Amino acid sequence: MKRILSTLLSLSLLAGSCLTPALAAENVPSAWAKAEIDRAVEMGLVPELVQGNWQQPITRGEFACLAIRYLAMEYGYTDEDFVNAYMNYCPDRNGEFWGEEDFGDGLSWWQRFSDNEGSFYLTDLPQGEQRGYINAAYFIGIVNGKGDGSVYDPDGAITRQEAACMLARSYEQLDPEDHRVALYSDYTDYDTMADWAKDDIAAMVGLDVMGSTSNTEMVFDPLGTYSREQAVVTFLRLYEDAPVSRSKENVAKLEDAAYERAVWNALHKLGITDSQVQFRADTQYGTVLALNYSGMMQFYETLLFIRRDGRTVTLSGQSAGADWAVSEDESTLTYTVDGKQYQADLTTGQVTERT
Repeated sequence: MKRILSTLLSLSLLAGSCLTPALAAENVPSAWAKAEIDRAVEMGLVPELVQGNWQQPITRGEFACLAIRYLAMEYGYTDEDFVNAYMNYCPDRNGEFWGEEDFGDGLSWWQRFSDNEGSFYLTDLPQGEQRGYINAAYFIGIVNGKGDGSVYDPDGAITRQEAACMLARSYEQLDPEDHRVALYSDYTDYDTMADWAKDDIAAMVGLDVMGSTSNTEMVFDPLGTYSREQAVVTFLRLYEDAPVSRSKENVAKLEDAAYERAVWNALHKLGITDSQVQFRADTQYGTVLALNYSGMMQFYETLLFIRRDGRTVTLSGQSAGADWAVSEDESTLTYTVDGKQYQADLTTGQVTERT
């Protein structure tokens, strides 16, 4: 009897020794990615739920987790603290600010986003850990819904061109500058890229984060699937090599980044045409911008005050005004619109007409 048990035990150990390498191989990154994957995991860039099975396609839910972890590390927060701080300091994807007065529930943003009973815009989010990450990534503007925008498809795979877009939106939170390159001159499959993805693909190629899938020709393969290891490696490259990164010690504080981003957006993205600055004053309370937008047969003007907390006050929506003057203590701005003189209190953003 003992001999039989001994034989069975030996067979069992032998079977285990044969299975272990095969099972372990599933958790080993590809040779080209291993060094970067090991480094990313060691530094904490990879959430545990994304670790292992490196060659399998990354899901939309998993990618949202990676994006939030990347931004949290760049700004020097834990995932939860980053989401809470971002939503307190920065506007959402639609440029709107939210506060406790909008909810009255006493919860933090992370608690709201993670609540299995709660519901925001996306209607098909999973219960559990991914829920908070996806909601946060959506509100920040890194990921989008599908169809009418209310469905996220958290278990769906993503294509390389979709990955480029989400990587670009993530990095844009740190550095909104345009890093595009002339893709059409290099990539043989440029015409197969979706028009909505070309700028973001160009940005990721320009930053050397993504590139050709072939060793012999320039092929981007925009519709190819994206694996876990590819996603991790590209986020690591952003963290280590991008022009703005904590590794380079040049990431602004989150509260300052909200202000800087609002100024950049006013100068570059407020209109679909180029902006011309008629007047600019950078004060201790924020930045005043009198702007003309012209080009592509469109023209309009605006006068803005961008507060230090990142909120934008439109002082005049139809005219950039004239005769701008900031007081010596930088607390007030006087200006003229259509022959009438106004005064803006730069400590509050309130505007009154002067008689």
